[in-house]
Amino acid sequence: MMNEETARASMPARPLEGITVIEVGVWHAGPGAAAILGDLGADVVKIESLDGDPERGEGGSLTLKSQAIDSPGWNLMFELSNRNKRAIALDLASEQGKQVLRQLVEGADVFITNLRPGAKRKLGIDYESLASVNPRLVHVNVSGFGSKGPLAEEGGFDTLGQALAGMFYVSGHEVPQPLPVVVVDQLTAQTAAQAAITALLARERNGGEGQDVHVSLYGSGALLWSAQLMWEAALDSKPIVTYDRIQKTPLLSVYRCKDDRWIVGTNPGRALWSTFTEAIGAADLAQTPWDVDDRTSQEALYAAIDPLMLERTAVEWVTYLRTKGLLFAPVQDFGQVLADEQARANGYVVEHDHPRLGKITLPGSPFTLGKQLTSRWQPAPDHGADTTEILSNLGFDSDQIAAMREQRIVA
Repeated sequence: MMNEETARASMPARPLEGITVIEVGVWHAGPGAAAILGDLGADVVKIESLDGDPERGEGGSLTLKSQAIDSPGWNLMFELSNRNKRAIALDLASEQGKQVLRQLVEGADVFITNLRPGAKRKLGIDYESLASVNPRLVHVNVSGFGSKGPLAEEGGFDTLGQALAGMFYVSGHEVPQPLPVVVVDQLTAQTAAQAAITALLARERNGGEGQDVHVSLYGSGALLWSAQLMWEAALDSKPIVTYDRIQKTPLLSVYRCKDDRWIVGTNPGRALWSTFTEAIGAADLAQTPWDVDDRTSQEALYAAIDPLMLERTAVEWVTYLRTKGLLFAPVQDFGQVLADEQARANGYVVEHDHPRLGKITLPGSPFTLGKQLTSRWQPAPDHGADTTEILSNLGFDSDQIAAMREQRIVA
């Protein structure tokens, strides 16, 4: 019997090593899912058209405006979507291109696409077509709005997913508007990766049979707002989604500190009210009740507390209040997250030597495993960068590959 040390040594370094993923996707939600599987060790082959994923040229002009450091065929958004992959540029409309695809699928475990249903059927990359080649295949479909219903054939982007999922109404503005960040696309990528891993586990339990999997921007967005949806369904009333600190109890509020940074508390109930007032030097307020429905009294209460919070820096306050058993944290911007000791200690952000960006801190894994690595960042490939290697691994010789290039089957 192997001892624990021997067993650990025999494990692959990453949990998905040995898993092969084929991707035919564009923009972020589908390719982002494949990138996450690549983080975990899967061998991901990205199949692009001869023109390339449109995100190569357009991604830097969208939410992440990165034109200052972009180069032809590459930008920061494309890097995020396509790390940890090999790339082949292939004409899937040609018969020989379809044959190459079939050969890749024969040895694959997961296929990920976010093309529209009509395009999938036209190219022969729908579940039925590929399952006939490889019944073990986990076929992950990422769509805008789901595989059923009146919008099943429609395409969509992050903003439309936010719109349908109710997210426009959490901005706090009178006019509904989207959150100006990549949120639904990234959440959908995470959901699709989770779905793929779940289906791989199911395959091991059901005799090796694959299945089709469906994930959408709409469904992922709705999941993000589960609490708000349940609140409205159960109470038939709209939950409060705008933020007004005057309507918050002082133990659940934000405070500006001496260094112009903010902190926030999450101390529900009234049990710690006297602890808090004593800690900030306002013990006389311990007997003063708060009433979030009485704006005048709330304003007077904050008028007494706010000047006291300006006497220490954010770090000083958080450190001190935690010694009193009060839960407070600094309110950080993205730059502070990148530099945060807690984030670095847990691998939530990790330093890399990137060939384009130099030494840079990039997002890591949100979880860890005790015996395997869960995060890596290999740079996104150039268009068709691994075409020759991938075709050679499939058994094509140099003359055949040259002929395919000449005939514009690969690029």
